[in-house]
Amino acid sequence: MKKIIFYILLCLGYQGFGQETTPAKSTKDSTILIVEEKPVYLEKKGYKIQIPKTWRLSEPCLDQNCSLFAPADTLLLPDTYVENINITVEKLSSTSYTVDQYTTFSIGYLPKVVQNFKLISKKKVNGSTYVIEYKGRKNNYEQSWRQFYYVKNAKVFIVTFAAETPKFEYYKPLVEPTLKSFRLQ
Repeated sequence: MKKIIFYILLCLGYQGFGQETTPAKSTKDSTILIVEEKPVYLEKKGYKIQIPKTWRLSEPCLDQNCSLFAPADTLLLPDTYVENINITVEKLSSTSYTVDQYTTFSIGYLPKVVQNFKLISKKKVNGSTYVIEYKGRKNNYEQSWRQFYYVKNAKVFIVTFAAETPKFEYYKPLVEPTLKSFRLQ
């Protein structure tokens, strides 16, 4: 029930971000207004990603570090945590550094910054991309993450979705199209 109420509130709060209106079509009995929604993209040096409707960009949004923030929700009251997608770009020590090496490094490093770190899944998507899911406690919140690593031209592009653990499964299908829209340029 909370999911349905959240979805209704989310739709009602929509401010028309990224909409394009086509001219009204008239028939004998009525006028029909057709609204076509075009996706809005964030394009930075080296990558492009679709921005979810109603989400906002961090300020500043830099080539090497940018965040997208979800609107407040009512799944848990009060809502003190903002679900987000972060894009980070880091230089690698060598052009021969692989996505496998970076994933291994990251999984070894994460327990140092995430309390009660638990790796849920790890999957190689293609030759230069890995996706992992993990959960734990950080900044006094029980959180879950879905993190993609892309390696190209001695850089790693890290795309991370973060949510409170009780809300993670709810948000996951909503953000998956955005996560899959990420493209290296």
